[in-house]
Amino acid sequence: MTILLAEAAGGNQEANAPNAWGVACRPTLLFVAAYALNITPHEAVHALTSYFLGFSSTLFQMWANPDPARATSRQLATVAAAGPVFSLAVGVTCWLLYQRRFRRRPSALMFLMLATVGVYSFLGPLAGSALGGDFNLAFTFLDVSKAVRYAASAAGFVLLPYFMFFVGRKLVGWAPSNSGRAKAVGCTTFAPWVIGTALLLLVYWPLPSFLIGSTLGGSVFWLFAIMGATFEFSTPRPAETISSLTGWDLMITLVAVTMVRLLVNGVRLTH
Repeated sequence: MTILLAEAAGGNQEANAPNAWGVACRPTLLFVAAYALNITPHEAVHALTSYFLGFSSTLFQMWANPDPARATSRQLATVAAAGPVFSLAVGVTCWLLYQRRFRRRPSALMFLMLATVGVYSFLGPLAGSALGGDFNLAFTFLDVSKAVRYAASAAGFVLLPYFMFFVGRKLVGWAPSNSGRAKAVGCTTFAPWVIGTALLLLVYWPLPSFLIGSTLGGSVFWLFAIMGATFEFSTPRPAETISSLTGWDLMITLVAVTMVRLLVNGVRLTH
């Protein structure tokens, strides 16, 4: 009888254990959802800022086209900076929620991914201050000196790798607990980078060539997340709550993808 009860208990534990494939796929799926839930609203903030400042714009899935004819340089700079500032606010808010309320819950991974994409979407434009992107436009409209632009870019190029390294250390805790180093790093950082970026291009398609290039080029900073995950890996794990894919994960991803696809043909915000 004791043996049978032990076997039954073991069977229940196996039944309740998270599915390994679901655990492994979850970071990639939630990265795609988090990206859509940050980047598309980021562009919406550009469009809404221009609208509230008194001139029209068209919002697409990954970019916004303001009508600058009646706008001042200061207004255009405000529109350009509004997107990354919004992303930073979302990233910091989600990080605080992750740390203080959801850290030990399965839903924490979504907040961690939202925090990652939000802060990344601020530091990326900061690194591009002297090269291109939102802050480059803002500095151009405000006629900011090249020295300031290069200093901002230098700060971005220092902070962004450090941040992604830090993120990798957090993400590796969400790998299946029986994974070796290669599998753990692969499913939590390499797969979101490579597979997740490919899925994003598919979800956001069609895109102008410059956005395809910037998306692929910017994703290279995930190499630092891979490095962070590799150095942080330890046994036994997990450090965080492990969970397989849930219905909520799929629902959030569906909502995010639907939002993106509704904007493919553009939405005009006009006075």
